[in-house]
Amino acid sequence: MTNAKKKDLKFVILFIVLVSCCLLYLFQSSYAKYRRQLEGTVSSDIASWNIKVNGEDIANKKTLTTTIKPTFLESENTKEGVIAPGVTGYYTIVIDASDVDVNFLCTIHSDVSVDSTVSDLKTLSYVINPVSDADERLTYSTDTGIVQQISKNTNQTVFRIYIKWDDEDGTMDNQADTEAATSDTSQALMSIKLQFSQLNN
Repeated sequence: MTNAKKKDLKFVILFIVLVSCCLLYLFQSSYAKYRRQLEGTVSSDIASWNIKVNGEDIANKKTLTTTIKPTFLESENTKEGVIAPGVTGYYTIVIDASDVDVNFLCTIHSDVSVDSTVSDLKTLSYVINPVSDADERLTYSTDTGIVQQISKNTNQTVFRIYIKWDDEDGTMDNQADTEAATSDTSQALMSIKLQFSQLNN
């Protein structure tokens, strides 16, 4: 091998070594920068979701432990606090969302209970946040129930729901009405279902 070829070969080898060193340095530098970009944490508070119904915390519950008492006003033919055929009354549900950090939908279904002696109980109408007895009542739909958006951190949203012992269009005849009204074991019961769902952004 001639001296010229030896010099060329040494130059090529030296060039390859220098390029390899440069590439190795650049790779390590880039890798270090890439690793630095991976570091760090993101911290945020989780939204509070603590709803109360009529003052009762409902977290991890399927059934309210308190009984919702209806109001039946005195009329010409009935005394206060009792239900009879044709009588209308109401019950109240209060939603406390003061400790809820997201807007949500509240859905309420009000139907006669299967355990009710009076099967002719019907939900007629409702008022949201009533001011007086003269407030306009909204018609209740058995299909959709009552659907209301409640804003986050709202102290209270009041639902006044009107019910009636429907003696005209009901399925109970006069004898069934009389038996239900005179029996000591009779119960007029409503089944109320509440559902809460967070509104998506």
